[in-house]
Amino acid sequence: MRAYDAVFIIRLFKGNRLFRRGDDVLVASRLAEEEKIIERMGKRKLVVHKIAMDLENVKNIVEKDKTGFFAKLGFIKPKHKEIECESVQLFYEPFVVAKANYLLDYYKKRTYTIRVSEEVSEVIIFDQTIKPTVMKKRVKGLLKRPYKEIMLDAQERVIHEATANVALNRTGREIDPTKLPSAPAEPEPEKVLKGRGDKTRKLKIPPDSIIDIIRTRIVKRPRDIGRIAKETFEVTEHAVIYTPIYEARC
Repeated sequence: MRAYDAVFIIRLFKGNRLFRRGDDVLVASRLAEEEKIIERMGKRKLVVHKIAMDLENVKNIVEKDKTGFFAKLGFIKPKHKEIECESVQLFYEPFVVAKANYLLDYYKKRTYTIRVSEEVSEVIIFDQTIKPTVMKKRVKGLLKRPYKEIMLDAQERVIHEATANVALNRTGREIDPTKLPSAPAEPEPEKVLKGRGDKTRKLKIPPDSIIDIIRTRIVKRPRDIGRIAKETFEVTEHAVIYTPIYEARC
């Protein structure tokens, strides 16, 4: 499977805009207007599971347990001789699966507040002179003794990672990936499906639609983001899986 890189453009802001969150105002710089996400995707795989049981064995199982099938559906359990199985047919049921990782290495603005002694008139940090601010605080309506503090504007580098594993049935409904059937794979999947003809059920969704679902789920930028150092979205697995199932009509 050969991997390749692509670039996906996300437009965060149009022009300079203000975003208000509580008492804070965040200014969106034009430099952050367009940020690039590096996408890495492998070629989509086709997997066809091998048949684990032949038709005659399946018919025997259905004949033996056919009264139990009706009981599980909530019906009054009929007698064995009252149930007739008209047919047992083999179909290939398709599923779409995908796994992806997201990494965001970014900087966010942070202000550190440090309390200083009353006699301090200025603080020099990294050749920057900072004048303390006199703070007045009320507690339960009473004015407490004033104190001094300085505020340091800084940037914190943060690494955020997220993963997701998504599976869809042939209609596009999401299902639990851990409950997907598993079996050894056929060495020539295209040939097997071609030989089954109309017994191969069709997907009702585009196979690549799962990528948009998984991308939306994990590619999320925080609101306090400043400068981005690195951002990647990598699809580590993408496959259409056809698994053989037997359907009995009784």
